Amino acid sequence: MTELDPRNSASPADSAPDEGLSPRAAAEAKKAAAAKAAAAAFIQSAGDDYGDVEAAQPRDVKKGQRTAVIVGLIICVLVGAGVLTCLFTSGFFNEQPVAEETQRVPLSDARVIAAFDEVAMDEPDISQYAYVSQDALIGPKFSDIVLNEPTNLGTPGNQIVTCEATATATFKNKGIEINVPVTLPFEYSDAGETWVPGDLVVGEATAVPLASASANDILANLNDILATNDPTYGEAMADASIVKTASDLTIDGGPITVDLSKTVESEADGVKTSELRTSTVTLNVAWSNTEGWLVTVADAGQIDTQTNQIPVAPAEGADSPASVDPANTDPENIGNVKFGDSVSLSGTLQAVEDAAGLSSGNNYTNNGTTDNANGSVQLVLKLTRPLDMNLNGTQYRLTTIAVATSGLDDNGKSLIGRKADVKGPLEESFATSWSPAGVKALEIHVE
Repeated sequence: MTELDPRNSASPADSAPDEGLSPRAAAEAKKAAAAKAAAAAFIQSAGDDYGDVEAAQPRDVKKGQRTAVIVGLIICVLVGAGVLTCLFTSGFFNEQPVAEETQRVPLSDARVIAAFDEVAMDEPDISQYAYVSQDALIGPKFSDIVLNEPTNLGTPGNQIVTCEATATATFKNKGIEINVPVTLPFEYSDAGETWVPGDLVVGEATAVPLASASANDILANLNDILATNDPTYGEAMADASIVKTASDLTIDGGPITVDLSKTVESEADGVKTSELRTSTVTLNVAWSNTEGWLVTVADAGQIDTQTNQIPVAPAEGADSPASVDPANTDPENIGNVKFGDSVSLSGTLQAVEDAAGLSSGNNYTNNGTTDNANGSVQLVLKLTRPLDMNLNGTQYRLTTIAVATSGLDDNGKSLIGRKADVKGPLEESFATSWSPAGVKALEIHVE
């Protein structure tokens, strides 16, 4: 066989003989000749170094072309699928760049709870809460812990992942509970692959009472409470004595009722005036979540007054109309008497005052009556001599006795300090806390 040089020979298709063949065989021969011509042209275009090629066999051309095409298509499909997969996974077809994922360890509930347990938090100032226990607070105790979703900040390659946890911090003592909303931020650390807590953010505190207000503390501040409500009233009853207190305080507040008494003394024109002031005040106590117990005056009763005038003692050596003859100090005994019997007694008239001293002088006390028989007794007769008597079966020795006057324009004030003889019946209705009976003065003779 002569080897053909595809680059110098004529085209096989041009030289293939047609004579003596059937039409089908002639067609096959032409196809084979065309394939050889194409191969020769391809080899010729490839250059001198490509090498020799065997002549193609007509019976294998069709089958070989189909196999090559199928294999080529399969390879193209596989290569294309790989390229597309790579492009999709790299984010080539995404409209926006995918943020770099830096959070490898999720923030767990246990980590959040541990962080709250380790946090340092200052105690609230409880001095702003009025009339509550100032004992040291216990806390904080964290509750209602809520973990929010992480947040990605920054740009890919420079990304920060943060997260916040909220909770309620509770402080308390025996009288108050204070609740403070707090927020604890966390930031994810790539280097340590952990969550790092930041500084605690503290909200506005609210408080609730655990016990009622201290009534004693409130009453100790009564002067300021009254002055704030009414300066005039507050000045009139400043530093008054608390006679009686009634309170109904609960954890919801409540009322306090206070009976007050105050004595004011003055002196003018040789007369010493003693004024007794009494009143009843009702306070209301209510809770404020930010200020503690608030105390207001619900009702300030009218100030009642009772005035007594006492002559000023004269200077030493001057005549005293109220002096008692010291030479005659033996007791006067009037024997057995009963209520309604008339007596005639001598002494010096004085104002009703110092009931404790009068009781001590008579060695007699009756807490069931008032110092002036509810206003019926106007004067005290300081007896010239002690008086012994057996009244309704009870023996008494008196140095003073109550005197009730009537029909006098000034209720006997003009008689104070005068020596007098008093006549009238002994009346049980005029008994006082310091005298077992009172003389209904039908006659008063003064010097």
